[in-house]
Amino acid sequence: MAKDPGYTVFARRYRPVTFEEVIGQEHVWKTLRNAIAENRVGHAYLFTGPRGVGKTTMARLFARALNCVKGPTDAPCGTCEICVSVHEGGDADVIEMDAASNRSVEDARDLREGIRYAPLRARSKIYIIDEAHMLTREAFNTLLKTLEEPPPHVKFFFATTEAHKLPDTITSRCQRFDFRRITTADIVHRLKQVIEGEKLKVDDAVLAAVARAAHGSMRDAEGILDQVVSFKQKGLSEDDVASILGEAGGQHLGELIESLRSGNAGKVFTSLAAIFSSGVDTTAFTDQLLERFRALLAIKVCGRNLDVVDLPEGDLAECEKQSGGFTLEALLYFIQLVLEAKRRIREGSNPRIVLEVSLVKMAKAADLIPLAEALRAAVPVAAAPAAPAVPATRPVPRDEEPSPPPESLVEPAPPPFVGTPTTSDEGQAAWPRVLAAVKAKSAVASALLANARIARLAGDNLSLALPPGFNKFHLDRLEDPKNKKVVEEAVQSVFGRKLAVKVMLEAGGAGPSAPAAKTAIPQTEATADPGVKKILEAFGGSKVVGIE
Repeated sequence: MAKDPGYTVFARRYRPVTFEEVIGQEHVWKTLRNAIAENRVGHAYLFTGPRGVGKTTMARLFARALNCVKGPTDAPCGTCEICVSVHEGGDADVIEMDAASNRSVEDARDLREGIRYAPLRARSKIYIIDEAHMLTREAFNTLLKTLEEPPPHVKFFFATTEAHKLPDTITSRCQRFDFRRITTADIVHRLKQVIEGEKLKVDDAVLAAVARAAHGSMRDAEGILDQVVSFKQKGLSEDDVASILGEAGGQHLGELIESLRSGNAGKVFTSLAAIFSSGVDTTAFTDQLLERFRALLAIKVCGRNLDVVDLPEGDLAECEKQSGGFTLEALLYFIQLVLEAKRRIREGSNPRIVLEVSLVKMAKAADLIPLAEALRAAVPVAAAPAAPAVPATRPVPRDEEPSPPPESLVEPAPPPFVGTPTTSDEGQAAWPRVLAAVKAKSAVASALLANARIARLAGDNLSLALPPGFNKFHLDRLEDPKNKKVVEEAVQSVFGRKLAVKVMLEAGGAGPSAPAAKTAIPQTEATADPGVKKILEAFGGSKVVGIE
């Protein structure tokens, strides 16, 4: 009775047998095929890139091309004894070494000794050293001379995911090829070939979920597909893939994103409870959140760019819709919170509590006030002094709130003037429009004119008055040609004609010798403000120096 050879996983059963089958690495195999066709084969090659993208497979295919009975050829037959044995990893002249377990200087010496002997039956003796970055520096030094001037029958292939760990003396003696992550579309295309070979029926949405979970690794994708098919061969869904991988299902994730968009903290808790009850893996779910927010951010910034957002069409359309509900600042904030949550979970904090707190913060992100705005609200910029107040009959205690005046005594603000001003009063009413036009061109000029008033408008002349507290320094800044041009253009756009603008100081303003560049304020008055107190406590301050 023949012995059962056992089950062979998809990644091995469907290993590429031709250069063209190595998906996503055309830039590598086309160069290697041309080198064979033009008889320009080097003696040492370095294949570097992410895991599972075909580095070792490419080295085996190149070894077949060199040693095939019809070769060297850029199209090995695949049927001769040498091609078959190289593909199966058992050829005596193609030696594969795992540098992780054969990393010492003694292993390197044994390899160097074997190099001296000619191949048993093939043209070339080929060494494929996987995880080459694991070799010790002493082992590399042992190989250095041999690698520089090997016998003509010897070829080296170094495969690694961390090329930066190899000594420069080694990499400089190799032809380097950088392997790329494989796109989701290319992985789906290859998985369809696997499904057809297995005579199975799997929806494209399931294959897309498998490809997305592989993060650019074909070997990982084939391994996940193998696991998914073992779970259920008929009626597979995206949620089945998510369940196997420990991720949240598409519906649960969509509900969670919607609760963040609407700012519903209660819905955040219920959505997260449903996700945890489905048995998600905390690490996988956190990575899933990070990937989703990254996709939303990329779409927000770049739009539908498949080179940046590598998603299937259905997921891409869903992310486009979701990204419209968030600002750019909110998505950046979300990513920071998820990264912080990953760190805390890694340090041993309760994963569920960490995620709940982080997601509630996201839901309430719209309630946050920027620090600059809080500072402006706590310490307002000094404006022109108000009219003298009527003396009070008694001093008002500091903690007593003054009563607001009756509505009948409050004079309503005049409506803004929207026409073309012809008088001083009309010009003053239209002044906010001038300030808006100035602010669009110069924040400095806008700040200087914020408290100015129109003193006189006559003919083609406009006189502006700066309130007390301003001095010659401010006048000089406004007379600067750049600022003056901005002001004159803004006045012309609102007043409908070109005016000669003259700026002066109101009576009581500081003269040329006045040094005040900051507005001094009494310490007792400034530090009594609750907002100022909080800011001083937060930043460890003791007093307010001034307001600019």
